[in-house]
Amino acid sequence: MKLDSLQLSRALQLLLRTTPILVIRLGAVIAFWVVALIYLAVVGGVAWLVGQAIEIVGVILFIIALTGVIPLYQLAYRYVFFMLKAAHIAVISELLTNDNVPSGTNQLSWGKERVKERFGEVNVMFVVDELVTGVVKAFTNSVYRFTAWIPGDSVRTLVQVVNRVIQFAMNYIDEAVMSRSFTQQEKNVWANARDGVTLYAMVWKPLLMNAIALMIISYIPFVVALILFSAPVGFLLAAISPQLAGWAIIFTLILSYLIKTAVGDSFAMAAMIAAYHRETAGLQPNPEMTAKLDQVSDKFQELAQRAQEQVGRFTEHKDTPAPTKPDDAPPPIQPDADATT
Repeated sequence: MKLDSLQLSRALQLLLRTTPILVIRLGAVIAFWVVALIYLAVVGGVAWLVGQAIEIVGVILFIIALTGVIPLYQLAYRYVFFMLKAAHIAVISELLTNDNVPSGTNQLSWGKERVKERFGEVNVMFVVDELVTGVVKAFTNSVYRFTAWIPGDSVRTLVQVVNRVIQFAMNYIDEAVMSRSFTQQEKNVWANARDGVTLYAMVWKPLLMNAIALMIISYIPFVVALILFSAPVGFLLAAISPQLAGWAIIFTLILSYLIKTAVGDSFAMAAMIAAYHRETAGLQPNPEMTAKLDQVSDKFQELAQRAQEQVGRFTEHKDTPAPTKPDDAPPPIQPDADATT
């Protein structure tokens, strides 16, 4: 794999040109970290008080509270982070297609309007994204998956790690497929998603290799943040409560991961979108690959069905005659002169 195929310089340009959204995404994850910090401080205090009486119960309560951060993140992702990412995809797609966005506009507001224009609601985009994710994973697993029956515990563990890396890397492919709905506006979003995964399946090898490399690169901000913030977070927690100082590494890991999702994932997303559009330029979905996807994924069948339903609704709406305006109404029938005599 050549380094230029990763589109790293192009991704950096796109990220710099979308700095306003990137800053907002970074601010959102830091705000979530502060909320998580307060939440863990409160429940940690409760767990500590309980632990003074029954130590094991206090430990269990804190572990439960710690795992409670996961559903909190999922909630924030669904209603905040996903919207920011969707708007970011819209702006990046516009820059790739037309090399600019309307001057004097707020990038986030403009991106949100594009999402609303194409998908109606963010929830619709979320559903489309879930279906695309399912199709991409089903296809990739069917053509590129290390088998778990390889003998040897060490080798089997390595195989599981590699498969897990591939699963995480495929998230960037989903985002690239979703970007088609902002560059191919003549089709509905379901049809774009259907065609997008078909095109990925036609050129999957270089794109999957890119996704794996970009996933590894996306952890650079994580490592940098971990090094930079370990000491400051430790001092902050010690100032709040000496009992929290021992948990500094956990809070630092959470903060570093959130920074990775805002900065590292944004960079990888931009590079993947650029690579996807380069690899699929000029291609058209072929029936053979469509038939294969139809066999390996029920979610692809659902995408195709919804795409057809949208086409049917558009055709039905198009063929429906417009209501007659009062000015176009036929003149009233005049009574027959002979009938009135």
